[in-house]
Formats: sequence, C-alpha cells, structure tokens
Amino acid sequence: PHAWRYRDYVIAAFNEDTPYDRFLTEQIAGDLLPADSDAQRDRHLVATGFLAMAAKPAKAMNNNFDMDVVADQLDVIGSGVMGLSVACARCHDHKFDPIPTRDYYAMAGAFTSSETMWGLGANEKLTAPPTDLHVLKAAARVKPPADFVETVLVLESNTGKPKPVPKPKWAPGTPLAMGVRDRKKPADAKINLKGDAKKLGESVPRGFLSACQSGKDIAVDPKQSGRLQLAQWLTRGDHPQTARVMVNRVWMHLFGRGIVATPNDFGVYGERPTHPELLDHLASRFVTEGWSVKRLIRAIVLSRTYQLSSEADALALKADPENLWLARHSRRRLDAESLRDSMLKVAGQLNPSAGEGSIIRHRDILVNLAGNLHEPSHHRSVYLCYLRSAPPPELAAFDLPSFLTPAGKRESSVATGHALYLFNNPFVIEQADQFALSLFDDCGGDNRERTAEAYRRALHREPDEEELEK
Repeated sequence: PHAWRYRDYVIAAFNEDTPYDRFLTEQIAGDLLPADSDAQRDRHLVATGFLAMAAKPAKAMNNNFDMDVVADQLDVIGSGVMGLSVACARCHDHKFDPIPTRDYYAMAGAFTSSETMWGLGANEKLTAPPTDLHVLKAAARVKPPADFVETVLVLESNTGKPKPVPKPKWAPGTPLAMGVRDRKKPADAKINLKGDAKKLGESVPRGFLSACQSGKDIAVDPKQSGRLQLAQWLTRGDHPQTARVMVNRVWMHLFGRGIVATPNDFGVYGERPTHPELLDHLASRFVTEGWSVKRLIRAIVLSRTYQLSSEADALALKADPENLWLARHSRRRLDAESLRDSMLKVAGQLNPSAGEGSIIRHRDILVNLAGNLHEPSHHRSVYLCYLRSAPPPELAAFDLPSFLTPAGKRESSVATGHALYLFNNPFVIEQADQFALSLFDDCGGDNRERTAEAYRRALHREPDEEELEK
C-alpha cells in the first residue's frame, strides 16, 4: 500500500530533470546519502523503493527467500542499469558473458548486507492497519505498557512463521515507505553452491563486475553495505555500460527501436548496435552535459533524422523494410496508457493531478470492492491501481507488460480483441459520448464547424474538403 510514494518520486525526478547519475544513486543508496532537510531525507528513503518493488513469494514456502530477494535486486541493476544479465552467474559462471560466479556474489554482498523493507505480504492476516515490517519488529523488542494488550501478526525473520507482537502506537496518517537500509553488521556474501542458499562456499569480498572495471578501483566501505560505492561505480563517467544503456532506452522510446534492439541485453547474445558510433557519441555527450535526460531528448528530437516523415517510396521500403538505417520515421501505435489518456483528454475528462497520493490508500480496498479491484477513475493511467495479478481493465487489452519482471520493451500485437474493445467497452463509449456532447456545446448546430473541431481535437489537423462533406 505504500508503493505509490516511489512512483511519485520517479515522476518528480523526471519532471525536475534530476541528473541520471544522481537519480540512480538515490535509488540504490539514498539512505546512505547526506540530507540538508527532513524533506530531502524522506525523498532519499523513498527513492530506495527501487530495490523493494519486486514480487515477493511467501517466505515460509521458500528456503532461498532472502537470496531470491537479492537476485531480484541484482537483476534490476544488471539488466536495467547495465544491460547485462547476471542471473546465470548465481549458480555457475555465465555461459556467454564474462561474468564469473565470484563477481555475482561480490555484488550480492551489498544486498545481503542490506535490509529490504517491503511491508507485509497480502496473504498475512492483520488485526491492525498495515505498516512496514521493520516497524513491527522494532515494536516487538519493546516491553509494552500494562494497558497495551492489542497485538498484530508478523513474520519471524528466522522461521517465516506468524507471531503475535504488541501493536505499536502510531495509525492514522503516519507516512510509511518501502525501501532498504544497511544492516547493523554488513558482511561479505558467501557463494551459494549451485544457487542453494543452504549450501555455502567461500566468502567473496564485496565488489563489482571485473569485466566492467576501468580507471581507479572504488573500494567498498567495510562499515557500510557497499550500495553507495556500487552507485558511484555505476555512475563514474568511464563506466562502459550505464550511459549507453540509458541513451539506448531514450532512443527506443523516441524511435520505437533502440540502436541496440535488445535494451536489457548488451551481452554476447544481445543484438549488435545498428549505429555503434552514434551510440558512443550520444553516451559521451550525455555524461559531459551533466546526465540530463531532458537535454538528451531535446538533442534527438531536434535532429533531422527524428523529424523525417514516415512516408517512403516503394524502393526505399524494399531496400530497408525494417527501417534499420532510419531513412524515414517508423509509425508506431500508442501504448496502452497513452491510448486511454488520449481518449480522456479528447473527451475533456482527463484529470491530470495525482489525487490523494494513490488509488490504493489502504489494504482494505482490496477486499471491500466486492470483486472489483479497480475504482472508476479519470486520472492519468500512471496513477491507476496496478496489481500484479489484476491489471487495470482499460489497459489490459493493449499489450500491457507483465508486472512480475522488468520489461525492457513491450510487445506489439495486432489482435481482434483490440477492435472489439474499442467498439464495445463502456469506458470507450462513455468517452465518445462526452466528446460528442462537448462538440455540440462548443459548436452548436453547425455541422461543418463540429466536424472541423472534431478533427482538430482528435487528430490535431484541419480536415480536407472531402472529409468535411462526409
């Protein structure tokens, strides 16, 4: 129920053009950064929700639970930030990329030395409003006063079994956030033989991927987890991956295809870049211009290549059907969120505000809606209720990605269900009715003016004479 704070942090960071190196550092090690105010401290703590968002299976049924959490965190750093899959190295040296098992556990030590605060899972029964697990554990260590007999159920850290503890005094309005913090006694991780957390091998000093080392080594502070040094290593200007991966993601969102077509995999089995010199140039420029995402986007969209028409003659289409060489602009569909937001915008129904923090303000909403997990809303799609097992119904039909793992890019399909949804869904019909009513309100009984205004609002162009007559 507290995940929305991280969502709002991300939106604010992009709106404010937080430098990408700072953005990464706050997400990986915000709890270890100095702060000038309580508000900045809160922002730093919320940012570490980046490491607490992965799916969490029931601990009582999983002997490898703690290392599975670490594996999720390493995966989002590896695939998401560096464009390298490190998951294989959990059990054995990577079969294709130069990532030995020792490197995996060198990085894992930063996360085994950290506590992940994701709150209580949805399957635990509560007798009090939900809160973060570490708050409840702290309360369990304090002898309750005589008049405090109410209890809640929490999971014991060693057995995973529910245990009654005194309900701490706080409840309503206390701001809580998901995130991470250093353990009291950071320590190096031991190799899990064949990936089994119950079969331990030698200890590996905390560190980073040897294949990506460059310049002067960054030593891990033995008194800390190592996440701060990991962030410094990832954002050093000469790191071979971090800037290239982000530049490639921005390019993909603007053009529909990355310079590297596999945005999460720059390794041996990933696609080769179509324009390697261009990728190097943009990555270098990204760093030297202060890691500004907005400046990067501006540079790309002002280029001649971005501003090319999507029209092309038959010869050009035959010579480069996939448009790898960018002689034209590739046409793309709106993604699910943009499609819904556009319908609301054209109909005059879009509420651009974030509302009261989140659609999910309390866990009780999940059981009090009589099977309907999604409240009606005219807010932007980014503020809807997203549950891993139940995506928003207005979006589910249009290639919405799985919520279980990070998605580097979305699938794009053509299905009968798309047309059927747009013809029959009550949400679409409602927006069409509102659109029509607004045209009558603004244009009166003039059919030609209503038609022209409809084209302006929906297609952002003037209709031609034939379209006006129809």
